[in-house]
Amino acid sequence: MGARLTPRHGRAEAETTRLFLLLLVGALLAAGVTFAALGLNHRHRLSQAHDFTTAERIVDLAGSSDDPAAGLTDGLPDAAGQRLGAPDPSLTHAVAEALKRRGVDGVSVKAFEASAGACGAATDRLRCRILVLRPVNGAPIPVAISLPPAPHPWTLSREAAALLSAGLAAVLLTGWMASRLAAGPLNRLSRGAVALSHDLDRPPLVEEGAREVREAAAALNAMQTRLKALIEDRTRVLAAVAHDLQTPLTRMRLRVEKIEDETLRAQFVSDLAGMQHLVREGLDLARIETTVEAVTPVDLDALLSAICEDAAEAGQPVVFTQGCSAVVPTRPQALRRCLTNLIDNAVLHGGEAAVSAVRDDHAVRLIVRDHGPGVAPDQLERLFEPFYRLDPSRSRDSGGSGLGLTIARRMAERAGAHLTLANADGGGLEATLTFPQS
Repeated sequence: MGARLTPRHGRAEAETTRLFLLLLVGALLAAGVTFAALGLNHRHRLSQAHDFTTAERIVDLAGSSDDPAAGLTDGLPDAAGQRLGAPDPSLTHAVAEALKRRGVDGVSVKAFEASAGACGAATDRLRCRILVLRPVNGAPIPVAISLPPAPHPWTLSREAAALLSAGLAAVLLTGWMASRLAAGPLNRLSRGAVALSHDLDRPPLVEEGAREVREAAAALNAMQTRLKALIEDRTRVLAAVAHDLQTPLTRMRLRVEKIEDETLRAQFVSDLAGMQHLVREGLDLARIETTVEAVTPVDLDALLSAICEDAAEAGQPVVFTQGCSAVVPTRPQALRRCLTNLIDNAVLHGGEAAVSAVRDDHAVRLIVRDHGPGVAPDQLERLFEPFYRLDPSRSRDSGGSGLGLTIARRMAERAGAHLTLANADGGGLEATLTFPQS
């Protein structure tokens, strides 16, 4: 049933979300690195443009006089005694190129960074440079020049901000769609694998998605085919053994009937009946996985009422005490066999059986209760083990083959339910079949 996959479905959704977040973080990091690279490139171009403008201004001053050095010293403040900072090779190169381009010779210029005070600036927003003039036949002359602040490279216009927002929205949408597309086949593979564990007769998994997912689906399909073949082979062997055992058991039964001692004859007949019952139940257990039955909607109240009536007509003290008006998709024959085994077990060990059905927002529960002595809590789960009985002697007086509850749980799983045992309040044992609801 689909409802049984809800917790795993939640984990699959969490995996999808984690994949989306991983893609989103990667996309945002890539966008951030790209934006930083573009910003740095933009800043470099702004700096080049500013240096070009400054160099043209310097060359204009140098060309205003027959002596380029005199033209610069007349137009720029003296910076003698000012401390030189780090060289500014970009501005130095720009000035040299401008001098060459304008045909101004007789002086070379080298630019250095300087504090704003060297230019007489009242604010640190202005950039200050000291130009060391080197006339062809003269000593170096330092002059100061103030430069306006370069535009901030990270400043975005309204249009650029809108484009960036649209790009981020596209990254979010694309990342979410990519995560859904990438995780979808994996989620379907997970749900299919879980469903396969409950039903070997389900259709093969669709081999889709990434190469690894396709290979995993193909491996599961191959495993399903092999498991079905192995189970069918095992069932055929057990069926053959059970069939071959019927003949000697029948001959033994005929010979036992010739025993004159009635007490001894009754003991032999009881033992032979137990052996035949054990053979039939062992064969039933082996056939569970190979029995094909479609899932159909079942009215639980009608089914429980019919089972209880059949048991009562057979002389068993069984009553149907409460219904829940629920209809669930299940395999009706598997559910009937499960409930029949539970009722037989309750009557055998508790003397009577009370059957009820309840529902809430999360599940529908079918309860078979007896009023026997109950079971130690640490023994409850072991009762589902094949051939396990609380009576260590396994005497014929204890009844049963030790397979009834094993078959009941297997049938419950095929019906899409989960079977548990618990000691009831007030004494007795409760067997509860739970059908999860969406």
